[in-house]
Parts: sequence; C-alpha cells; structure tokens
Amino acid sequence: MKNLLLICSLLVSSIALAETAYVSDELEIMVRSGKSPGHRIIATLKSGKKVNIVERDQAAGYSKIKLSENREGWVLSRLLQKTPSAKSRLSKSEAELASLKENFKATSEQLTQISEEKGSLDTETSTLKEQNTALSRELAQLKETSKNAVQILQERNQLQQRVVTIERELESLKRENDMLMNSEALDWFLIGSGVLFLGIILGFILPKISWRKKSSWQSSF
Repeated sequence: MKNLLLICSLLVSSIALAETAYVSDELEIMVRSGKSPGHRIIATLKSGKKVNIVERDQAAGYSKIKLSENREGWVLSRLLQKTPSAKSRLSKSEAELASLKENFKATSEQLTQISEEKGSLDTETSTLKEQNTALSRELAQLKETSKNAVQILQERNQLQQRVVTIERELESLKRENDMLMNSEALDWFLIGSGVLFLGIILGFILPKISWRKKSSWQSSF
C-alpha cells in the first residue's frame, strides 16, 4: 500500500507538461542526463534560450526539457522562468527600436515628400484659381458680347423687315404710279383724239358755212 502511494506521488510530481519557458539571465546552464547534480552533463544552454518543458519534478527541483526531436535532458527548475530574460528582452527591444527608427525615418521622408507635393499642389491650385478667375471674366465678357450680338441681330432683323415692308410699299407705289401714268396717257390720248375729231368736223363744217355766207352775200347784191 505504501509503495502504491509512493508511486502515485511520483506520478503526480512528474506530470507531463506542454509549456514554454526561457533560460534565466545566467550565462549558461547545464543540461544533465538525470535530475541530480551527479548526472552527466549532456548540453549547455545560453541565457535567453527558449525551451519546451515536457515534465516537472517539484520534489527534485528539476524539469525535463526537449533538446531536439529525439533528445531530452534535465535542468534546474529555478533557472527557468516564464518570460524571456532581461537580456533577451533588451535585444528584442533594441531590434524593435531600430525598426521603429527606420519606420520613423521612412515616415519622415514620406511626410517631407507629401509636404513638398502639398506645396506643389497649393501652387497649382493657386494657378488654377487665377485661371478660373480669368476664364470667368472672359465668360462674362462673352455673355455680354453675346447679349449685344443678339440685340444687334434682333435690330438687324427688324431693319430687314422694315426694308422688306418699304420695298413692298415702293413696289405698290410704282404700280399705282404706272397705273396713274397709263390713266393720264389715256386721258391725253382721248383729249387728243377728241381735238382731232373736232378738227375734222370743223374742217367739214367751216367750208360749208363760209360758202353759204358767201352765197348769201352774192344774192343780196
């Protein structure tokens, strides 16, 4: 019964673990073939080395770590910690700081480039505003000119209509004048014809009247 309890306690103290740990800030720690100082050293680990713990023996104060796929060893549990060593964290922080500095430098260069581009864009914007103002003035002038052109066109159309009306009136007056002239010529023709006809009649009548008077004078004597 006692042996069974001992075996159970050993099993409980040697539970397989799947956790990650880091070698402490000691320069090097020894990895032994067993969990005691008397066991053979099979490897050494530098400070900050990441290892995988597969088993812990709290009574002995040792932890079994995995060195490779088929190789394991024991180290003192007190030399392992859950976080990376200060040296390792410092190196990592320095690397991150260097990366941040590079990123800051790149960002500063980009910011400078963006500032230069912004200055160029501001200049282009100012130029475009001036061009827009000039175009607006030209457009206003064109509108005014167009307005005057429309007014001139309307006045020209009105003048053309008046000219057409005057030409029609002149043509009508010409026709009336021609009619009057034809009527006057006809009147003169009729008058002339009447005078001619009267002359002819008088030419027949007057000799007879003269002959009769002459005859009457002769008979009286």
